[in-house]
Amino acid sequence: MARLSPLQRKLKLKNPLASAKQKRAHAQEDVEVVTLPVGKHLHIELDNLSHDGRGVGRWQGKTIFVAGGLKGELVKAEVLSDRKTHTEARLLEVKQGSDQRVEPFCPVYDTCGGCQLQHLESAAQITFKQAAIAEQLRRLAGIEPDQWEQPIIGDSLGYRRRAQLATRYFADSKTLLMGFRQSGHKHIVPISACPVLEPALSDLLEPLHGILVAMEFTQWVTHVELLQADTGAFVCLKISTTLSPEDQRLLTAFGRQHAISMVCQQTDHNDLWLCGSAENLSYSLQVASMDQPLELGFAMQDFVQVNTKVNQGMVEQALNWLELQAKDQVLDLFSGVGNFALPIASMADQGVAVLALEGDYAMVKKGRLNAQANGLSQVDFEQADLFDAGARKLWQKKAFNKALLDPPRAGAKGLAGLLKNQPLERVVYVSCNPASMARDLKEFQTLGLRVAKVGCIDMFPHTPHLEVMALLVRG
Repeated sequence: MARLSPLQRKLKLKNPLASAKQKRAHAQEDVEVVTLPVGKHLHIELDNLSHDGRGVGRWQGKTIFVAGGLKGELVKAEVLSDRKTHTEARLLEVKQGSDQRVEPFCPVYDTCGGCQLQHLESAAQITFKQAAIAEQLRRLAGIEPDQWEQPIIGDSLGYRRRAQLATRYFADSKTLLMGFRQSGHKHIVPISACPVLEPALSDLLEPLHGILVAMEFTQWVTHVELLQADTGAFVCLKISTTLSPEDQRLLTAFGRQHAISMVCQQTDHNDLWLCGSAENLSYSLQVASMDQPLELGFAMQDFVQVNTKVNQGMVEQALNWLELQAKDQVLDLFSGVGNFALPIASMADQGVAVLALEGDYAMVKKGRLNAQANGLSQVDFEQADLFDAGARKLWQKKAFNKALLDPPRAGAKGLAGLLKNQPLERVVYVSCNPASMARDLKEFQTLGLRVAKVGCIDMFPHTPHLEVMALLVRG
């Protein structure tokens, strides 16, 4: 090693931080980074599952993600891409399988980007999801809940009441691809049935494909949205330009033949209802604490939970956790069309009052109509941007002792600060993203609340999608 000059030694003593950085840089240079060429085959033992359900192993110190692999398996995998920190690979062969591995039920499991956990038994899927939620709460916010609630589960097949399919038409061969996107690609995986769709929707796929191919201008259809409401099935065609009169007549006849509502939706234009009615969209909500079911109307573009049975269980658990008492004042934030607000307001005989706030005014109006249709007068729906400090004006002159929030994936950053003067005793937080939830729960703890319960909600069986509910209580 070359000797340092007196000036170099002086500078080094004056800047110990720079010296420390130099040492770390040299240490990193000394570590040889393994480079794995695309297409290389690896035999690797998987020792974990990532948060998105991929098998995780190590190859000469480098992290390898293997889609389709399970913890404890010895697999043969092919390198798809290589980065400095990790490598992506696909499963070629299971040399030694996990006892939790099962045969996938879907014929397009290997290519469709939908249900990536079909190869893992259902009970193990729940265990994996709960562990993933716990890890993110612990790592991102240092949160260890007092209690883990039993997970909310429903049917694992035929549960999904809403789906969007992509389409692509090839004029030369007059063929149409209609299906879900391939995992990790924009390619369309054609399907003629889907086991996780509600049966009425799955049965529509093949005849719907046939009528779209028969159209004069099939290429104008870009997406197909399917929706099963209590009042029947709805099909929404996303189109790039107005359909010809002949195609409209063709689709109208198809809708009537199959007793479904058909609508075409063009960007920046009003919806064109071919048959059926926009007013018929609704779903029923019945939980044990209600004397009779509620009917909630919604529009095609409104957000509603896709899993009917799990949604009912989720609402019932939220009501139980709130422990509603006479004269409670409840805030429902990100209220949508009233999925939580209306069941809470149904406790009006106890004097419970609800203020439901939502950013989308169309859903606010629908919530008001739903309250009126169900005879609920103890709930007010108001529009509010809950990411803006101005929203505080809607509740600052009132005292709310309980709250529920069901924000989008981005979470509710800063909302706890807007509620700091409220005498909150119980807060129920429903989330589809444990990472943003962990951040927000940490903020809510500064209000003197602690995380008392956390529970996994299996809204999307056979997928790594994480849905979770947390209860915060005072003291």
